[in-house]
Amino acid sequence: MIGTAVPDLSWSIKDILVSGDQIVVRGEAAGTPERELFGAKPTGRSFKTMSIDVFTVKGEKLSSAYHVENWVGALEQVSK
Repeated sequence: MIGTAVPDLSWSIKDILVSGDQIVVRGEAAGTPERELFGAKPTGRSFKTMSIDVFTVKGEKLSSAYHVENWVGALEQVSK
């Protein structure tokens, strides 16, 4: 859905932090919606929003993963 609404959507990694068995990745998504995105009509405005991923590795295998994105902040940027 997001890729259809935001055809130029791009993700970039800003930071990777490793501490013991945990890996934290801070990323950034950017794009300009061309279709409705989470109820917001396209305005021609672009957004940048942060994401955070926290991974835990146990015995050389991924044991848990958490992902958070700030889409509320992105919608505020495109709706102004």
